[in-house]
Amino acid sequence: MSKPFSAGLSFALFLDSSKTLPLAIVNRTDQVITWNAVADPGAPNWLSLDRYRGSLQAHEVQTIYVTAQSGQATGDFQGTLNFKPSAGTAQELLAELHVSIEVFSDNGPKAATGIQNRIDFATQRVANRLQSNPSSIQFSNPTVNGSARWTMTSLVSWLDVAPNTGTLLGGGTQTVNVTVNPNAQARAGTYSTDLILTLTFSDPEKAAHEPTSVLIPITVAVP
Repeated sequence: MSKPFSAGLSFALFLDSSKTLPLAIVNRTDQVITWNAVADPGAPNWLSLDRYRGSLQAHEVQTIYVTAQSGQATGDFQGTLNFKPSAGTAQELLAELHVSIEVFSDNGPKAATGIQNRIDFATQRVANRLQSNPSSIQFSNPTVNGSARWTMTSLVSWLDVAPNTGTLLGGGTQTVNVTVNPNAQARAGTYSTDLILTLTFSDPEKAAHEPTSVLIPITVAVP
């Protein structure tokens, strides 16, 4: 299992407030693995997940959601989550929380805004090839970001994305075509993954931040 798709989780909250962030975990092996997430002893009670265990098919991506909840104490807090797979090496994820009596203004770079948030493909077999209707994803780069480089990453061989990289001005919109690879050797079943849309920034101040990413769920039903 790869390290959870995040450089870390950083929350800045007002007193008695909460925020939820998505987190992707990836199985880069050719086998099914199970995983569980365990907080270090003495880990914070302000940090919670929507689920603490699951299973990943070969090369599958799963999205889980991490919530931070502040109380009446101000200051900086840290905690660590350990992701333990049934095969491979455990990975640690650092979470940080800053709590202030002042409301934070959200003046950092913004994630891309998706016009379509997911795609569900239904396929059929014709002469040992998979056929499905093509689909597309549209997204925009918020105006406040200025110029940004974008990439759309697929972690599976049975999904094709074109184009998969480019540059968008602030306020610009991009369309990406998504198709099921007709030569994919897939058994009957339903397959799931996430496309990873990442923005990196030309503005030096924004470029100092981690790339801003969103996950786009994809499912493919194979007869």
